[in-house]
Amino acid sequence: MRVWNIRKFETLLTFIALSSILAVPCVAAGPYKVEALGTLRGGSSFGTALNSAGQVVGWSGFRDGGEVNAFFWSHDNGLQTLPNIPNSDSSVAMAINRFGAVVGRLNGASSTRAFLWTSNSGIEDLGTLRGDAAGAAFDINDRGEVVGFSTGPQGMHAFVWSKAGGMRFLGNLRGQTGGEARGINNSGVVVGVSKSDAGNSAFVWTSSDGLISLGTLPGDTASTAVRVNDSGVVVGSSTGLAGSRAVLWTKEHEIQNLGTLHSGDYSAAFGVNNSEEVVGTSNTSLGARAFLWTRTTGMVDLNTLIPPDSNIVLTSAQAINERGQIIAVGGTHHDLTSDRMTDMDDEQHAGPVHLFLLTPSGVN
Repeated sequence: MRVWNIRKFETLLTFIALSSILAVPCVAAGPYKVEALGTLRGGSSFGTALNSAGQVVGWSGFRDGGEVNAFFWSHDNGLQTLPNIPNSDSSVAMAINRFGAVVGRLNGASSTRAFLWTSNSGIEDLGTLRGDAAGAAFDINDRGEVVGFSTGPQGMHAFVWSKAGGMRFLGNLRGQTGGEARGINNSGVVVGVSKSDAGNSAFVWTSSDGLISLGTLPGDTASTAVRVNDSGVVVGSSTGLAGSRAVLWTKEHEIQNLGTLHSGDYSAAFGVNNSEEVVGTSNTSLGARAFLWTRTTGMVDLNTLIPPDSNIVLTSAQAINERGQIIAVGGTHHDLTSDRMTDMDDEQHAGPVHLFLLTPSGVN
């Protein structure tokens, strides 16, 4: 049985860590106002999603990655830990809907469990598919439908869950042996990745058509879909010998290469809103940088859209809501500027990951 270790997952993501422990106030100049959301235990924080009210979820823990807990952040109450179910030693919040319902995963002594949390009902273990023993939830829509994966002796299985229908297996693409459902929109359209030893394939699923492969960029061999907006526009990445590229699939399933920043060879898209504004990360000659992509501007380094004297480097943007607010991670230091090389051996870049909320000027 495969057990998803959250601490290893967090370690994988720390390639974007660039900061010292210094706190950053809200900066209110330039196209975006920047607000540091804080941490639990004075360590790292990583955001995964935000809703239209600007409420943010993710996880935070000690600087060394220990004691990781799911959090819920709001302007009124700041960063708060979500309660864990019994026998869970760590947790990660992955998504939040407009009503404040949160989903994610909890690590116990022997398995990972998918959970749903609401302020009224507390935390609920969503269980697994028949024969499986572990799972995780990645997204939730405004109807309360949840997607993720369930895993056991026969591999990993993409699911959609609802209060009325329970957990439903979405199936596999032809030739694939497992999968994860990563995103769901308010119409119930699901996207994710179907897996095999030969490579991963992005998919879209609907109740009427089942699973459909989204394909890759020409010449690539693998792809992953992570989010879908209410128009059916999907974002993710396509990978081949030339590296990985952030991509967008239209509602007609046509694929578009979103490119990279500054001649980089890697990019990935993590979020999209209903205005088709896309956020993610791209490597550059200076290291990883967060990006915003629109059909008008193309891919833009988010560090050029915040005050230059903020002493912040944003390395990855994780999500964007309908108001244009963005959550991004990166680092802060009194000598840190966006034109500095992000060398992990530099003492300024060996600290914890910081989480920031970017709000467009003029948006309250």
